[in-house]
Amino acid sequence: MQHLPNDTIDVLLDQFGQIETLYGDPNFPTTTDAWGGNDTVTATLRQPEAGVTIFGDDNTTLHGQSHGGNDTLTVNFNYGWNNAVVVGDAQAMTDSARGGNDTIHTEDHSMYTTVHAFGDVAGDMSGDSHGGSDTITGAVGWRGYDNLYAGDAGGAMSGTAHGGNDTLDISLNTREGSATASGDAIGSIGGDAHGGDDHLALTMSGENVFSGASMSGDSSTSLTDNAKGGDDVLSVKISTDYTDDATDVLYGDAPTMSGNAHGGNDILTGGAATDRLFGDAASYNPATPGSITGGKDILNGGAGNDQLNGGANSDTFVFNTGSGNDLITDFDQGNKAVGSTATEHDMINVHDYGFADWTALSSLISDNAAGDAVVHLSANDTITLDGVHAANLHQTDFII
Repeated sequence: MQHLPNDTIDVLLDQFGQIETLYGDPNFPTTTDAWGGNDTVTATLRQPEAGVTIFGDDNTTLHGQSHGGNDTLTVNFNYGWNNAVVVGDAQAMTDSARGGNDTIHTEDHSMYTTVHAFGDVAGDMSGDSHGGSDTITGAVGWRGYDNLYAGDAGGAMSGTAHGGNDTLDISLNTREGSATASGDAIGSIGGDAHGGDDHLALTMSGENVFSGASMSGDSSTSLTDNAKGGDDVLSVKISTDYTDDATDVLYGDAPTMSGNAHGGNDILTGGAATDRLFGDAASYNPATPGSITGGKDILNGGAGNDQLNGGANSDTFVFNTGSGNDLITDFDQGNKAVGSTATEHDMINVHDYGFADWTALSSLISDNAAGDAVVHLSANDTITLDGVHAANLHQTDFII
C-alpha cells in the first residue's frame, strides 16, 4: 500500500481574474490501494473575478481499495465576484474506494460569490464506495445565489455506495442569497445506495427578503430504486429578532422519493421563521402501492407559522410554547401518499404547554370554517390539522 506525503499548500490569489487549481496529492497513483496524505490546503482570494478549485487528493477517480486522506481545505474570500469549488477527495469514487475524513471551510462574507463544497467527490459515487465523515462550514455572502454543499457527492450515488456521517454548518446571514445543502448528495441516490447519519445546521438572518435555503438529509434531488436514507438531524436558527421574511424548507430525506425507497428516522427542527418541514419527501412515485417506506420522524417547527408534513409511517410532531400558528398537512394520512393501507399513528407532543390532562386539552379543540380541527394551545399558538375533524381526535393522539 502506497501512502502519499502530508503536504501544506498556501496560495494567494492577488491578481484580477486569477484562476488556480490546487491538489493535495497531484498525480494520485493508479494503483488500487493508494492512500492519500493528510494535507492542508489554503487559498486566499483578494481580487475580483478570481477563482479556485481545490481537491484534497486529485481530480481523478478513486477506485479499487484507494483511500482519500484526511484533509483540511480552506478558502478565504476578501473581495467579491469570486468562485470556489472545494472537494474533500477526488472527482469520483467507485469499487471499494473510501473517502477521507475531511474538513472544509468556505466562510464567505463578500458579495457575488459562488461556492460549491463537497465532502468527498465533485461527481458520482458508485460501486461499494464509502464517503468519509466530513465537516463542512460555509457562509453565504451578499447576492450569492449558487451555493451548494454536500457531505459526500456533488453528483449522484448508486450501486451500494454509502454516505459518511457528515456535519454541515451553513450560514445565510444576508438579505439576498441562497444555499442548498445535503447530507449526502446533490444528485439522486439510487440503486441500493445508503445515506449516512448526518447533522445539518442552518443559520439565517431574519431579513432574508430575497433569500432562501433548502436542506435535505440525504439528497437534494431524489431517493429512488432501493435507496435508503440515513438517520439525519436538521435544524434552523434565526440570528435576529426580525423574522418576517426568513423562509426555508427541510427534507428529512429528499424532495422526491420513488421506486422502493426507504426514508430514514430523521429529526427536523425549524427556527423562529416560516419553515416548511417534510419528514421524508414532498412528492412520491412508488413502484407499487406502498413500496415506499417513510421513516419514523420527529418534526418541530419552532416559533413562527410553519407547515409540517411527516410523510409515510408514524411520526411525532412537537410543539413548544410560543410555537405560533402551525399547520400539519398529513396527520395520520402520510401512508396514503405512497399508496399504503397500513395503519398509521402520528402523535402530537404538547407536553411543554403544561395541560393538566386530556379533558383540559380537548376542551380547546374545535373545527374551523373549513371543517379542519384546530388545537388552541394559547392565545397566540394554534395547530391546524388539514383534513381531520375535531371529533376524530383522541387522547391517544397526544403526548400531554
